[in-house]
Amino acid sequence: MFPLVISFYTKDTPYQLDAHHLIASCEKFGIEHHIEGINSYGSWELNCAYKPFFIAEKLQTLKRPVLWVDVDAVFVQKPKPLKVFEKDFAVFSQADLQPDHPSKVRSGTIFVNHTEGGFDILKTWAQECQRLLIDPQRTEEFWDQIALRNVVLSQKKNLRSLPLSYIKILGHPIDAKCSRPVILHLQASRHAKN
Repeated sequence: MFPLVISFYTKDTPYQLDAHHLIASCEKFGIEHHIEGINSYGSWELNCAYKPFFIAEKLQTLKRPVLWVDVDAVFVQKPKPLKVFEKDFAVFSQADLQPDHPSKVRSGTIFVNHTEGGFDILKTWAQECQRLLIDPQRTEEFWDQIALRNVVLSQKKNLRSLPLSYIKILGHPIDAKCSRPVILHLQASRHAKN
């Protein structure tokens, strides 16, 4: 069984239009989805940091495995259940990047199972988001995927990698080798986060 696709968008922003494209692509391929608007927490960084909390809340209320997909992405072909959907958690990790690279782990598509292990990883990720956001030494923009990278690299148990086809970024030179994407990420944040 394919997990429920979930996502959120901040209301009254360009992401609201992106949500329509993601919803339309889910409907085109008959993919169950739950995508909702939220009020902004005041900044792009804080809205991104809400991601693990949102996923945990949906996992708790919907009581089933979920596949988080950033709202500025679309399905471009019908997905099939993956073997990794039997595990607690799966995310794309780029093997050829150094462990401290900010894009080592991508948070645009994330599988989380309705298991204790899935909840534990989300809790640790949420704590790491908070830790990074309030760090008085922080000089760079906060990315939720850096917090997730820190968690993923510290916890190997029950973590699996999603294929590149589930997280292909439009125009990304490394992703050009993926000729048959399932999910295409458009990265609207490049123009919308302000």
